[in-house]
Amino acid sequence: MTRSQILAPAALFLFFCSGAAALVYEVSWARQFGNAFGHTVHTSALVLSCYLGGLALGYWLAGRRASCRPLAAYGALELLAAAWVCGVPSLLKLLADSPLGSLDPGPWPLWAAPRAACAFVLLLPATAALGATWPYMAAFLTPRWLGWGYALNTAGALAGTLSATVYLLPVAGVRTSSFLAAGVAAGCGLAALALARLAPESPPAAEEPAPAATAGRESRWLLLAALSGFGLLALQVLYLRLFSLVFHNSTYTFGVVLAVFLFALAAGTALVAAIDPRTDPGKLAAAACGGGAVAVALSIGLFIRLTGFQYVQAAASLPEYLHAALRLAAAVVAPPVTLLGMLLPLVWRAMPSQVGGFTAANTLAGALGALAASFLLLPALGLWGGFLALALAYALAAGAMLRRGRRRWSAPLLAAAMLAALAWGGAALKSNPSLRSGDTLLRRWEGAYGWIDVVRQSDESLAIRQNLHYSFGSSRHSVKRDYRQGHLPLLLHGGPADAAFLGLGTGQTAAAALSHEELRRIVVVELIPEVVEAARLLHETNLGLVDRPRVTLAVEDGRRFLQGPAGRFDVIVSDLFVPWESQTGYLYTVEHYRAARRALKPEGLFCQWLPLYQLGPGEFEMIADSFAAVFPHVTLWWAERSHGKAVLGLVGTERPPDLAKAYAARAALAGRAEAVRDDRYLGSDAAMRAMLVGQWTPRRPERLNTDEHPRVEFAAPASHAEDRQLFGETLRAYIGEVFARLPQPE
Repeated sequence: MTRSQILAPAALFLFFCSGAAALVYEVSWARQFGNAFGHTVHTSALVLSCYLGGLALGYWLAGRRASCRPLAAYGALELLAAAWVCGVPSLLKLLADSPLGSLDPGPWPLWAAPRAACAFVLLLPATAALGATWPYMAAFLTPRWLGWGYALNTAGALAGTLSATVYLLPVAGVRTSSFLAAGVAAGCGLAALALARLAPESPPAAEEPAPAATAGRESRWLLLAALSGFGLLALQVLYLRLFSLVFHNSTYTFGVVLAVFLFALAAGTALVAAIDPRTDPGKLAAAACGGGAVAVALSIGLFIRLTGFQYVQAAASLPEYLHAALRLAAAVVAPPVTLLGMLLPLVWRAMPSQVGGFTAANTLAGALGALAASFLLLPALGLWGGFLALALAYALAAGAMLRRGRRRWSAPLLAAAMLAALAWGGAALKSNPSLRSGDTLLRRWEGAYGWIDVVRQSDESLAIRQNLHYSFGSSRHSVKRDYRQGHLPLLLHGGPADAAFLGLGTGQTAAAALSHEELRRIVVVELIPEVVEAARLLHETNLGLVDRPRVTLAVEDGRRFLQGPAGRFDVIVSDLFVPWESQTGYLYTVEHYRAARRALKPEGLFCQWLPLYQLGPGEFEMIADSFAAVFPHVTLWWAERSHGKAVLGLVGTERPPDLAKAYAARAALAGRAEAVRDDRYLGSDAAMRAMLVGQWTPRRPERLNTDEHPRVEFAAPASHAEDRQLFGETLRAYIGEVFARLPQPE
């Protein structure tokens, strides 16, 4: 056994570890940029594009250079990337504090382009260094080990995804996760430098020459590499949207889908590495492309038949729920992604001298694929149309390769298989409607945030839903509570002139403000553009809020809005946000509440409504303690006391609320607002006083929900899966043990 054969397994282990570190970098950067610029699909796209663009540049630059000591170059690049990663948080803060960071959002392309350019430059030293490691590692490895090297690097990315989701983010922290990953990468770099001293002075010669059958025009293989990258990243976006229709959409379930995707990519690469290198890569690529196209089409029907669009119910524990989610994702995602994951390694096998350049094309096309899926395919073609377009693109590529290889009989066979797969999926879609019994779909929007539906329910009321199962409310069942959530904070202030509502939903909460004649300005902030259009269909109960002259609509992230130039407010009302949804927990952090306090006038009031039925006792206390860490006085108020759907508000003020002033405002409003007179919570001073629970006393002030430690986001899914939320007997017991003992404000 030669020295290079002994060193290769050690180098592969380092490549596995550095792959894990690179994925942790990306996850951490996505959250850090989200905190700086808003947790929107545009920010996520910006980070992914900068990350992949930097990798592509690194692939291309390193692919153009030959090194006599590639392992040493790999080690130096890992050290460079690790060092730069440690400085990213400070550089990002400088960018966020600059004029560029506070641009008025407006149309997103106008502010995204300059911000993306700065973000690209900010991350470039690290991302380009990470990209350059692969061509140097490929130069060190023989063709026998090349496929295994990329497979292990992808498996390392899988390990990084799991470690970040399960441990690093919730326990170590967001920025700390990137620092720990940098430590692992630095160790890999130092170990590679040590191994380089034992390696030969020049890269090892190829063990098996590329077969003559692989010779072909370079442009064809370049196009296949680009198609592979574009299609796989677009499919990743589409599969994440697909599973959001049946999962509770926490960080854990997103992690499960991404883990299956990475595992399938690693399996596809390993499969190519295990195939006899003398096999014609052109034939294999045609088979993988065609098989992948059919598998994508089949996966749609399989998903529908396995789920029936029914919400995957929580099991006895979060691990059991995630295991069920993993089985479903593996059955749907793994077959097509494994087949399509074979394409790039086959391109390398066909063009071994172009590893760096072709990988750069693949990665750059991947960035474009992710953007196209989010902002072109989904809005223009919808979810099913997006899958169909990608399946057809792969099928056409396979047909072209089959015809060029004089296997003309294979193209009709592929077409027949595609038609059969699509027919099976279409039949499944028709037999499993995506609506509840008795509901009628009035309008559906498909966008980057999923499906937004306006539905006429069996009782003739209208409801707005996101991704089939999450309801924003209805024109009958939640309207009184929604109005109450708008009225109470305004009454507690006593005389607001400016009010902001974070979250539009049905528009019924903010619509309550229209009855308050003293309000000169009402601003409503909504993240999802399609929700604005959906709210227009509920104009009877939201009083035509969206088009009222006193109302300004801002389509952006609520936290970024509070940090922007919109001015200060007397009252800010934060609506109900699902605490376990990925990155929604940042609207419950200390930093968010600080931004809200800075956006208030001196006597201002901030109200955070909480869905107790979606929170366990620990998450509720963490949010309340984080709130109390910012506001000097925090009182708790009921919006709905039902033990099944209780809604509680945290009201933060500089001084205790003046109830006499609030009663006077209530009486004046009751004279002109029928909804207040008929409300059992607001119909009298005594009823309004009964809404007050007490003054919150922090219970665990050392354990808060922060940007660095977004604990609520990771704890709430466990409470949801294990049925520990505050409703029913759990809520009754908590009221007696905690709420009943709270002090009353003077």
